[in-house]
Amino acid sequence: MKPAVKITLIGVIVLVIGIAFIWPRLSSDSDQSSTQQTRVNSGTITVDVFLTEAESFSNIVRTTGNVRSDEEIYLQMESSGRIVQIGFDEGAYVSEGTLLAKINSDELQAQKRRVEAQINLAKIREERQKNLLERQAISQEDYDIALNELITLEAELDNIIAQLDRRELRAPFSGRIGLRNVSPGAMVNSNDVIASLQKLDQVKIEFTVPERHRQSIDIGSEVVFRIQGSDERYNAKVYALEPRIDQGTRTVRLRARAENPNQRILPGAFANVDIALREIPDAILIPSESLVPEMTGFKVYVYEDGKVSSREVQIGTRTDRRVLITEGLSSGDTVLTTGLLQVRDGMEVKIGETKRSGDL
Repeated sequence: MKPAVKITLIGVIVLVIGIAFIWPRLSSDSDQSSTQQTRVNSGTITVDVFLTEAESFSNIVRTTGNVRSDEEIYLQMESSGRIVQIGFDEGAYVSEGTLLAKINSDELQAQKRRVEAQINLAKIREERQKNLLERQAISQEDYDIALNELITLEAELDNIIAQLDRRELRAPFSGRIGLRNVSPGAMVNSNDVIASLQKLDQVKIEFTVPERHRQSIDIGSEVVFRIQGSDERYNAKVYALEPRIDQGTRTVRLRARAENPNQRILPGAFANVDIALREIPDAILIPSESLVPEMTGFKVYVYEDGKVSSREVQIGTRTDRRVLITEGLSSGDTVLTTGLLQVRDGMEVKIGETKRSGDL
């Protein structure tokens, strides 16, 4: 057989085999398209539905947050001057009122001693004037002058003492102090941070939740959280909520407080937070695929008396397979789960498979 004839014969065989494989598929697609066209033209399609039932529902919302100390402050002097004393060790626990730092106050101490001496003389003078007034040896005005001098000096002493207090830095509460940023002999002013002080017997967890969960969380709601690098779970309780919704993120900011007796939880840590929402005894949940998003919210298609009608709904918690409906549906409604892109209000449909809550 000549090479040219042989090549032609092989080509014909390949073409025949290809047609044999493709032809059944083309025929099937044509039949399916014809069937779908017939169903659409007839105006009746078969859809699967879900029958709603009231049930008890409690869900866990997972979010992230940050750990904050129960109280935190950056320690700064109220006056400028030279550091003459540091009264703490870095990283140590200090009690409320502990002297942490002191700046030079020699000049004020000298003024204090001078005024104290003047007060002593003024007291003696006031006492003498009082005795003379009782014997009517002087006028009331003379006594008032002596008394006013004493009161003025005592006020001056109070002012000096207040200035001396501002030259001492004391712990406003008990807690653990951080690393210091100054050394003895350094010049500081009121903007310089000496160190930080953290109250760590308790910690605060700050986190946000979507606004749709706001009504399910109250003061006292239980929170469980974990911090990075540890699998240990810690319990906390919500103690405060921001009284507004953030318009940019549509979330609400909350804070929970947890005990931290061993001080293993440090401020600034990243936390994974689980929130147990309030249990709903008669919740209506539908499959996620039944929900149709719109520009203004969500809707579902409901089957009634052989026809379909759309209904706007308000949603709450979403799980991986179901959606909580807060408004728009009630127990016993029949909601479409298939054919959502084909149906229209008033269209007649046939029911295929019917599912209930126990089937999900």
